[in-house]
Amino acid sequence: MTDPDDQRPSDQFTNRICFNIYAANRAFGRFYQAAISESGLTYPKFVILNALKDAGPLTISDLSTRAGVEPNTLSPLLKKMADFGVLTRERDAQDERRVMIALTEKGRLLLERADAIVQQGFAELDLDFAQAMQSVQFLDTLRKRLDEVDPPKLRLEDIPE
Repeated sequence: MTDPDDQRPSDQFTNRICFNIYAANRAFGRFYQAAISESGLTYPKFVILNALKDAGPLTISDLSTRAGVEPNTLSPLLKKMADFGVLTRERDAQDERRVMIALTEKGRLLLERADAIVQQGFAELDLDFAQAMQSVQFLDTLRKRLDEVDPPKLRLEDIPE
């Protein structure tokens, strides 16, 4: 194993987990856009459809939490997606203040086809399935811990002149 002190500064930067997650996120975005954009889907819409498929009808608040999308970002997307016919937005019969979001049959079919295209693309990456699942578990644990921690704060006044 290489001693971190022996690495060049650029190697230290590219070996940081934060950089690699950021770079992988951007690469995933490009990958998904190339795979699904001709269908009218974007990656955020794809995430929303998947969240609905897995959990069933959800309130906007619950969908926001599940999909990791802020409610103020989610609302305009949901309107566009409802206009496109892939989901419905209906007032909850038991509580008129709540809006329930559900996947339509068109949304299920679109998602099924998008998933198939994405899986074809992933097959071309020739990744080890066990390693990929370990990565998913690690990233899930990391995300949960990051959400729970209150990191120390760097303040400008802490930096000497």
